[in-house]
Order: sequence, then C-alpha cells, then structure tokens
Amino acid sequence: MAARNCPECGGLVASTINVCPHCGYQLESAFNTDNVTNDSPRGASRGENPYNSIAWSIISLIFCWPFGLVSIIYCLKSDSSWCSGDDFSARHYGKTSILWAKIPLWILLGILCFVFLIAILSVTFS
Repeated sequence: MAARNCPECGGLVASTINVCPHCGYQLESAFNTDNVTNDSPRGASRGENPYNSIAWSIISLIFCWPFGLVSIIYCLKSDSSWCSGDDFSARHYGKTSILWAKIPLWILLGILCFVFLIAILSVTFS
C-alpha cells in the first residue's frame, strides 16, 4: 500500500483514503493527476530556507575569501538539505555557514582593536 502526504497539513495518508484523517482535507481532487504536469522544481513548495546565511557569507568573502568560500559551500549545503526536506541538516549547515562567515570578521575586529590600542599607546607615551 502506497502512502502520500496531505497537501494541507503534510500528514501521511494511505493511498486508499480520500479524506485526510489528520485535518479532514478532501484528497481526491488534490491528487487527481490525469492531465496535470508539475513544472515546479523539487522542494519549491517549501518556501525560503530560514537557515540560509548567504549575506554573512558574501560579507566574509569580501574580507577573507578562504573562510568566505567555506561559508558559501555550507550555505549551499543548507539550501540543498532544505529543498530535500531535511530540516535538521539544513539547520546544522546554516549554523556552520554562519560560524565560518563570522570568524574573519572577529579576526578583523581584533586586528583593528590591536592597531587602535598601539596608536593610543604611541601617542600617550611619546
């Protein structure tokens, strides 16, 4: 017996049932695929990936491209996992992407603080 997902609530429904037992949605018309073509890409109905951090990745790419490239790779893995329906992996890759994106920004901030401290000390003791 094949199973399918309800388009209304996403619950698992046996193919022999015409009404979703979870939400009461009428499945007969929803799964009538006689003359229907699906032109949408896989996972398009899921919407935008909430774990995507492409902005942080691009900012990181500007300051330190090796870290930025790693961040973009993890961002793409997050999108791929999100489209395939794997929320856990999408969240993991999204957090890893943000981590790799923020490392060069923290390094840059540390260098700027160090230079600022040296400048203040040189003015104070000269």
